[in-house]
Amino acid sequence: MASLNKDTGADEPWWAGGHEAEPTPVGCCSVCPVASGCPLRSESAVRCAVTGDQPPSPPPGIAPDLAEAVAETASWADVTVAVAERAPSRDDKGNDVDWGRLQPVRNLLSIAVVNFVPVGGTTAARWVADSISSGGITAPVLAPLGFVLAGTGAVFLGQLVPGFPGLVCELAWKALVHTGRGLVRLVRSPRSWIVTRPALWAAGIGVLIVSWRAVTHFLTGAS
Repeated sequence: MASLNKDTGADEPWWAGGHEAEPTPVGCCSVCPVASGCPLRSESAVRCAVTGDQPPSPPPGIAPDLAEAVAETASWADVTVAVAERAPSRDDKGNDVDWGRLQPVRNLLSIAVVNFVPVGGTTAARWVADSISSGGITAPVLAPLGFVLAGTGAVFLGQLVPGFPGLVCELAWKALVHTGRGLVRLVRSPRSWIVTRPALWAAGIGVLIVSWRAVTHFLTGAS
């Protein structure tokens, strides 16, 4: 991704350059990518009223790689947290507002993972959508479950085979048992969101993709 500071000093923010020809100083809000929807924007501000420093990083290019997409998501997560912290602490009924329950950082990172991390040539959300389209609503659950049961069953029965194949299957079975116990401990730990949150978002976004395809096909006839 090309540097946005090529015409400015090394210590200047990206939004401070490129305005030497302006007759009057231009504030940071004039080039902020979310300025049009920000109620705190000001044409003369030199410090962002939301983040307290400079505006959010500019949107990625037409084809951002995975690192840029994750960095962009993390940046917007920081902005979301900052807005939540500056919002009123009580609702219209006088109750305390707990923005932390929304967990914006975890949710936005999970959305980025299921939409950008490749899984077998596709993404998790698109895989869920394709599975539903080809095998029905239960396919995203039954297909992996059947694969796991068939594999573990073959390894378990392979232990009964005498000789070297039986030894290999026995070692593989022990590895599967240890892996399964580790996954159970992870799911039952405070870090379970690392597994459960992306899975839930993949399922939800996958259903939305299927619904959008159905609406598009109904309205335009496109496949």
